[in-house]
Amino acid sequence: MSRVTVLVLLAACGVPLASGCDRAPAPPKPATPAQVPAPSPRLVDTPTLELSADARSGTSADGTYTVKWEVVGGAIPDAEPFAIAFAVTRKDGKPVADDAEVLVDAEMPHHGHGMNFTPVVRRQGGDTFVGEGLLFHMPGRWVLAIDVGEDGVRERTQWIVDVE
Repeated sequence: MSRVTVLVLLAACGVPLASGCDRAPAPPKPATPAQVPAPSPRLVDTPTLELSADARSGTSADGTYTVKWEVVGGAIPDAEPFAIAFAVTRKDGKPVADDAEVLVDAEMPHHGHGMNFTPVVRRQGGDTFVGEGLLFHMPGRWVLAIDVGEDGVRERTQWIVDVE
């Protein structure tokens, strides 16, 4: 491998290159996926989101919540970050608590791993949310999960998402 190729690869990986021979590059800082900020499309804050009639729907494990979601922009992009819009409603008709913990995650059970980034969830207003920074980095079967926690109890709603 030529010196130029090595320098190009180092620069592409974010390794600072010394301008003179007397200075060595600083060692890279280790990072875990949870510490790396997720690349994310930024959405315009709106008071509420309207989901289309094509939004996928599911009921949480204990039946407390109905969750509907869809990809912002229409389709999951190929190995690119994306966002989902979703609405959470309680079966008893009460609003989801203002301090509810709402999380989005995805994993590939057949491969034994999840996403490389941790999505960020923002409440848009009422019972509508946006999960930003999801990244399905490879094709295959993913399990998308939305967890809602209120009063110390967390319930999961999940879907199988096949990415080609």
